[in-house]
This record gives sequence, C-alpha cells and structure tokens, in this order.
Amino acid sequence: MRPPLNHHAARARAPRLVTARLAVLLAAALPVLPACAHETRQAPAAAGATTNADAFVARPGKPGDVVAVSVRAPAAPLAVGATTVGLALRGSPGVTQVELKYGAEGALRVDGASPTIVPLDAQRRAVVEVPLTVLGTGVHYLNVYIAANGRHSALSVRLDAGQAAAQNRKQSVPNQGGFVVLPAQETRSGGAAR
Repeated sequence: MRPPLNHHAARARAPRLVTARLAVLLAAALPVLPACAHETRQAPAAAGATTNADAFVARPGKPGDVVAVSVRAPAAPLAVGATTVGLALRGSPGVTQVELKYGAEGALRVDGASPTIVPLDAQRRAVVEVPLTVLGTGVHYLNVYIAANGRHSALSVRLDAGQAAAQNRKQSVPNQGGFVVLPAQETRSGGAAR
C-alpha cells in the first residue's frame, strides 16, 4: 500500500523552487540588460574630454528632444560680475526656430538682452550667448527652457563663483572609489531573538 500524498508539503516546496529558478534566471540576465543610467555615464566623459575653455560640451539628450544643446560655461571659480554662457543649438529636421526662456537660482541675474526667439540657419544650427551677472559667491544655476515645434525640454548649467564654491565642489566628490559611505544601524522588529 502507498503512503498518502502530502499535498501541503509539495505546495510549500513549489514557491521556493520557482523563486530559486527566477533568481538564477535574473542573475544570468543581469549583465545583458542595458544600463538605465546611460546619460550619467556620458556626461562626465564628455566633460573630461574637453581641455579647451572655449569648447562646447554636448549635453546628453532625451528621447523625443527636437533640439540638441551643447554648453560652453565659464571656468570655475567665477568672479563676481558679468559673464556669458554659450549655447550651441542643433535642431531636428523641420525645426526652423527655437524659443528660449531662462531662470536663475542663487545670486545670479539673467540680463535683459538674452535672446528669446532664435532662428536656425540652413543646417538647423545656431549659437547663442546668454549674458549673466553673478551677484555673489556660491553655487548658482542657469536654467534654460527650450521650446520648438510644440515640444519642450530644459537643462541647468552649474556656475561656481568664488573660492568657497570651488572648495565645496571638491569636497562633495567622494574619494572612496565612487561610493558614498552612509552610517547604518541594525534594528530588530519585535519578537524575541531565536
């Protein structure tokens, strides 16, 4: 005579087996999956490749952007006073002009002579100089809002003014292999330890 089947034990093993198979499948597929942070990896490489202070640095675009933007920002640390930020615009086919709006964060003023409607040439390109006034030391941001053919995008340009801003930037970069070490404390969620 056969022993009775233990359906409960078989059901309990099935989820563990499925979980183990799923874990093995994910571990095998992980190196094949594309990286989601492709923009983050491109920006430092492009910034490090330029050695000329007058060179434009291409900003990583997003899918659907109708205007590609390269930025020429003044070298840090900036002095308090007048400066300019260069924007090189390249439109997609069908784009003939670009509308620009500006915002400032920190002690930064965008001068009234900043261009707002920029016509593109036959190659769908234009270079724009945005006049700014740095009003104090610290970290400031120029926000540029771009509209063309009913689509909108935005970018921010970091401007460091004064020695204090340059020192803060150097200290903010972790020196432990790219990892930030955070304090952690183990806590137990109720119940007696076994």
